[in-house]
This record gives sequence, C-alpha cells and structure tokens, in this order.
Amino acid sequence: MRTRRLSPALPAGGLLVFGLLAGPASAQPAATAQPPVLAEIDRTIRGRFFDPKLKGVDWSGAVARAAAELAASPASVARDAIYDRLLATLNDSHTFRVPTGRLPERAWATAGLRIGQDSGGYAVKGVVPASSADRAGLRIGDRVLAVDGHPYGAGRVNFRDLFFVFEGPAGSTVSVTWQRPGEAPRTDKLVRTPEEGGDALAWRSARVIRRGGKAYGYARLWGMSAETALVVVDMLSDRSIAAQGRAGLADWPAIEGFLLDVRGNSGGYDPNILATFLRGRWDTADYYVVDRDAKRLMPPAYQPLPVALLTNSGTASNAEALALKFRAHGIGPIVGETTAGMASGGASAVPLPDGSTLWFSERAIESLDGKSYEGRGIDPEVAVADRPGAGEGQDDAVVEAAIRALAGSAGKP
Repeated sequence: MRTRRLSPALPAGGLLVFGLLAGPASAQPAATAQPPVLAEIDRTIRGRFFDPKLKGVDWSGAVARAAAELAASPASVARDAIYDRLLATLNDSHTFRVPTGRLPERAWATAGLRIGQDSGGYAVKGVVPASSADRAGLRIGDRVLAVDGHPYGAGRVNFRDLFFVFEGPAGSTVSVTWQRPGEAPRTDKLVRTPEEGGDALAWRSARVIRRGGKAYGYARLWGMSAETALVVVDMLSDRSIAAQGRAGLADWPAIEGFLLDVRGNSGGYDPNILATFLRGRWDTADYYVVDRDAKRLMPPAYQPLPVALLTNSGTASNAEALALKFRAHGIGPIVGETTAGMASGGASAVPLPDGSTLWFSERAIESLDGKSYEGRGIDPEVAVADRPGAGEGQDDAVVEAAIRALAGSAGKP
C-alpha cells in the first residue's frame, strides 16, 4: 500500500479517513428532475457534509444553476466544469469530483511532483527521488505555471489539483509547464510510474548532519501512515540497531537531535503513533530479554530527543494534523513555511452514477482551542522560505534553520 495513498483500502480511525462509503438517504431528497450525477451529489452533500448548514451557502440555488447549465451543456468537459463550480461553492479543500477513469481503484502511480502556494502562484515543494519529475530536472522553487493546460496562478486550488492531478494509472502522463527563475518556461510530459514504498523512501532519506560539533539525524516522510510512523520509531528507539548495515548511518547512535521533514507530505492515514512516540510515551519496560549468558537486557525505552518538524506550503492534509500535534504537545518547533491549509477533516468518497467519484469532508478538524486551519494553514514558529541550498551538496535554508532551533534547545526533551 502506498503510504500516503488516499484510497478506499485505507482503514478508519485516523483524523483523516478515506474510503468508498455508502451513506443514508438525505433528509432533503434531491428533486426528481435532476440528472442522476447531480442528484447523488446533492443527496450526499446535504446528508453527510460535516457542516449541516453547508457553511451558509445557498446550496439549493447553486444546485439549481448547475442543473440548468447541465441541460444546456452536453459535452463531458463542460459537465466536469459545472460540477467543479458547484462543489467550489462549499470552499472546502477536500470536497471535489474526480472524473471517470481519472484514478485507478488500486496500484496508483505518480509523477513524483509536490507543489504549493508561493509568491502569488504555485511552485515545486517536493520531488520524490527517482520519479519522473526528478528525471525531468524539476527542483524546489521552480514555478508551476500550468498542469495539463490549466493555468496555476494566484487562486487557491483544492486537494485534487494540488496532489491527485499528479497521480493516476501507471504509464499515463501529465503535462507540466514550469519555469526556473531567470530561465524561459518549458513544458515536460511526466510519465506516472509506481512509487517506492514510503518506508523505503524514509530509510533512503535518513542521514546524519554535523554542525558545531554535534550530530543531528534527518529523515523525510512523503506520506502519513502506520508504515511511515513505525520507520521513525525504528530509527530512534534503538539507534545502534538502526545504524547496523545502513550506508551513511554509522554515526546515527551519536545524534543529539532529529529533523523530521514533512515538506511536500500529502497526508494519508494518521495512526497517532508518531506524536505519542516522539513525546517519550513509548513504554516497553514490561518484559525482559535474556541473552545466551542469562544477562537481562531491558527493551530500550525511547528517551526523547530534541526534534523539529520541517514544513512548507506543500505540507497538506494529515501532515498538517501532525503539525497541530507538535504544537499541542510541545514536541518541538515547526520550521519552514505555513502549511497548505487543507486540514478540512475526515474525507470520504462515494461513487457517482457515471463512474466518477465525489470526495467530500465528512468531519472537521479543530485544534484543542477550537480553531480551524482549513484555508489558512499552520504557521511555523521559525518562518523560512523553502529554497534550494546555496551550492552543490549544501543543505537548504529550512534544514539549517531547524538545526539552529535544535541547537538552541540543547538539554530539552
């Protein structure tokens, strides 16, 4: 299973739960004159959208306008745009329609590109290693001007157009028009290919960074799941074992702080393991391990390291929920850019009569003080623009700022 895959296969129980679900009939049934797809959208939103008042919008009026437009617009592309305009009235990042055949039921592939808002437009916020985007040469900070011919400007996009647009069947393509500062725009057709598992990507990213005579561990998570959370547990709970047989991690047992990078992390399923573990609430002292000399070896209990969470405007969905946990529990500083503002809540998906899929927010996320971060994102304690390092092999400004933040918290758990 792909670690941040928002698929029907994901289990329930996290802050953001995704699945193909059937729901009860709405208390306000759709008008019989509505086309079947519109009727199902109307029924589902009225009966299951997290806000029973539908954010105060004139939903009935919007549905009536959509019905009139659909009657005059038989073309499928026009219908897609009509449904998009209807659902956009709810102003919810996780409420949208995915056209028929756009995403496979399983075995998704990816172009490996993660984007986010930047300076009045959109820019690259993550490139999955060895992906099509990586091979095309896209790098952090490159401007994204259009995707499949649709311009990306100052207007906010929803989660579908932030992330799903780069996902699809293996071998399919997505056209990206982009521009590096100081260079002419170019267009590349990126082939979607199967993505390496999130646990393998996390281990591949792990390294030791030395600054000021101290060693810091670093790892990047491209998605949220039990699989990726347990990688961090394995990395930190017994660092001597984690270092064994892994190239470049010989100094891992000596790290004095940890940088957890969730820039460009599109979320997924949150098992709540990670925040608990990083707070040092991981109690394993409930049995003994005895070696061949009958020496009792207590299972290693995790002693919390200073840890920083690295974010950018491509940090979305359940990765934002992790940032809220860092803040609520004082786990460590959030360093980088304000997150995507797509923490709307538990998203569900229902099939529509034409084979397309309706995604919508069935629950809402609020911080412990009752605030919603949908549409505005989570601000870091240490604000740093996400840009490439100054030279070949040098770490970027967010990493360097996170190290400085950890150095300033020496001795603090």
